Amino acid sequence: MKYNVTVPYAVFVTMEVEADSKEEAEENAISEIYITGYCGNGGADKLIGITEGSIEAGDTPLEDGGFSIEVEEA
Repeated sequence: MKYNVTVPYAVFVTMEVEADSKEEAEENAISEIYITGYCGNGGADKLIGITEGSIEAGDTPLEDGGFSIEVEEA
């Protein structure tokens, strides 16, 4: 039997913004950062991109805070 296993990982986006306070910096970054899917590597669901800044994936799966590993029959 085959299974599709989905393992959630965190993705971190970093960008430089100008602001007068940490709160304003956070607001400015959130309004400018967009994670998007784009075609490549054999399908539209294979890669992610961002509008600005840099992106880095976490190295351990998320298994708390509402995230869990999901297994379903293929």
